[in-house]
Amino acid sequence: MSPEATLAARLMPHQEEGVEFLARGKCGLLAFEQGLGKTLVAIAAFDRLRAAGELDAMAVICPNSLKRNWTAELARFAPGLAVQLIEGSPRDRRRALAIAMAPVTIISYETARAEIAGVLALLSRRRTVMVLDESHATKNRMSLTSIAAQHFAPRCEYRWLLSGTPVPNAAADLYAQLKIVSGGRTLGSFESFVVSLGDERAASALRERIDPLVLRRTKFQCLDLPSKEVVDLRVRLPEWQRCLYDEMRDRLVCEVRTMTGESFRASAPTILAKLLRLAQLASNPALVLPVPDEVPIKFHELDGLVDSLVRQRGEKVIIWSHYVATLRSLVDRYGVLGAVALYGETPAAERQSVVRLFQEDSETRVLVANPAAGGTGFTLTAARFAIYESLSWRYDLYAQSQDRIHRIGQERPVRCLRLIAADTVEEVIAQALERKSRLAKALLGDPEGAPAITDLSPAEFCELLLSNQLPKSIQ
Repeated sequence: MSPEATLAARLMPHQEEGVEFLARGKCGLLAFEQGLGKTLVAIAAFDRLRAAGELDAMAVICPNSLKRNWTAELARFAPGLAVQLIEGSPRDRRRALAIAMAPVTIISYETARAEIAGVLALLSRRRTVMVLDESHATKNRMSLTSIAAQHFAPRCEYRWLLSGTPVPNAAADLYAQLKIVSGGRTLGSFESFVVSLGDERAASALRERIDPLVLRRTKFQCLDLPSKEVVDLRVRLPEWQRCLYDEMRDRLVCEVRTMTGESFRASAPTILAKLLRLAQLASNPALVLPVPDEVPIKFHELDGLVDSLVRQRGEKVIIWSHYVATLRSLVDRYGVLGAVALYGETPAAERQSVVRLFQEDSETRVLVANPAAGGTGFTLTAARFAIYESLSWRYDLYAQSQDRIHRIGQERPVRCLRLIAADTVEEVIAQALERKSRLAKALLGDPEGAPAITDLSPAEFCELLLSNQLPKSIQ
């Protein structure tokens, strides 16, 4: 006798559409924009199919940071479903995989690629749907994560991929994900897929083949959310910080000017590391050099914003930064306002507690977070202001972090304030992020990615550093 459905939630129309897409199609990429309830849709689809006797189990493979988010969402929306987390030492993981019989098993991508045999056995034991959350983690078809997922796929009649940013860098990022969905039957080779993207007629034919595999919905289509505004606040480096930046930039330009195109590409890891250090100097020089008596200009700007928004207006604020040392400094700086942190070193078991404190406690007024840790899986609608102390080239992290506050449950207009050091590489990063969001839509209607910095010629790279503009060849 099949179990009864246990879902404890009322679905919105787009979520019902998502459930039908996953349940009837069996295999698909649910590309709902962040904040539209992908997790709930997957839970509801499994709950429906399990009640109908078509599935026995669900294996969720997700980033490690989202394991407990899945546990919390299952407890909220399907409290009748038992859940087992696969974690611990390698021995503990293998033992758990060998005996797991709960309706839902949650596994991190790291564990999945380390325990391929155990996961294969788990998927083969019962009629199991494989769910890959944040499936763009498999976009590199040559990575161990992607290869492991491709091994798992044939064991499951139902395969559901979930991602709000399925093409974080380029439309080619879709290939590995759709290969997992389709079993590779409709895509052809990776080379032919990429070639098709550059030909209007071939791209149209390709889209016709993949449209049945993908359901894309945006917040604009589905929700009546308050407005969202992104405001750039350009800050000028003080003389001491400008001198440090210019000196490092000029050394890098001199180095690159001596390179041929081939040597430039061969030196890519070193060049990118130096580019990161340059961005760190623009943000917080203490990340690179000892500057014991100096305070970076962005800290002074943050002080003014926090004073205006938090102390004077009573708002809650999220400060996003990509640098751990900066995060620690800011938590100490705003400790009197009950500042809490959410970043890679925050234990996974404590992250939901940090979010709950920020959402519910009136004395916790500031959340300092890293988009890589706090940009997915959390609802932070207690704030309507987000301040970006720094930016990275990762469009997926940028988009996802914005959607922590601009999502279901937000009732007030949202403002994202970006602190950008004037006349530095930060202006290029901001342009690249906006370029990704404006580009003509390809395949899914998602933005394609800008070419990698190392796709530029040495001369173009130097132009970028000296002008703080994207070279004309990629604008």
